[in-house]
Amino acid sequence: MPFQSRARAHRYRLASFLAVLALVGLEQAASAESSATVTVLITGANRGIGLALTRAYLERGWDVIATCRQPEAADDLKTLAVEHPTLVIEQLDVLDHAMINGLADKYRGQPIDILLNNAGIHGPRDHQSFGALNYSSFDRVMATNVVGPLKMAEAFADHVVASEQKKIITITSALGSISRTFGGQYFYRASKAAVNMTMATLAKDVKDRGVIVGIVTPGLVDTDFTRGVPSRIPKITAEESAAALLPVIDGFSLATSGTLMRQTGEALNW
Repeated sequence: MPFQSRARAHRYRLASFLAVLALVGLEQAASAESSATVTVLITGANRGIGLALTRAYLERGWDVIATCRQPEAADDLKTLAVEHPTLVIEQLDVLDHAMINGLADKYRGQPIDILLNNAGIHGPRDHQSFGALNYSSFDRVMATNVVGPLKMAEAFADHVVASEQKKIITITSALGSISRTFGGQYFYRASKAAVNMTMATLAKDVKDRGVIVGIVTPGLVDTDFTRGVPSRIPKITAEESAAALLPVIDGFSLATSGTLMRQTGEALNW
């Protein structure tokens, strides 16, 4: 074989070899990316929307840190933990700031892609009627629904910053919008309006750290929260709500950080 032909053949084999190496490298990178650990921490994960979100993220193959006040009584979570080894159940009461700090210390150095503030209370309806307002109940609702998510964000900020997705998501309610005013439910509605402002403010303070803050309404979900809603008004299941929320949460970016979004993906003017 002439020298030129041998050189061309050598170059062809070398190019082919390099192409194979590049393909293998791309496949390995894709495999590494697909197997990368993604972690979500969910508060109030033992029932309702929190439980449905826990199940949905587990079905994605994510690591889930599911928190609730009484893990020993969280039978549905314990069943999920048997089926999904990536689920860890932790005790947490968002009213207990020392407990929040302790959990943050326990997971120090652990990246958390999504901190999902779901825990919340409505408060007794008969405590929220004008003329018979129970202000102790007001304090408890605000401490749970507003202070709790803010304290969680502050305690776990470094965990979120260390992750790939860097998201703090808070479940709110359309009842926190002043464009939908009607009588009653003073405490619950005020708490949701307040947490909306709190999270919008937080979005400004953590933007330079690359953290995305999302505020989402779950829809009218058939849970204890909506027990007093007339039956003529259609509700969705917790599972339907979670399925709708996941792509909305996925879609949050720094450009939309601090925005209040419906579970439908539409921005809500609050």
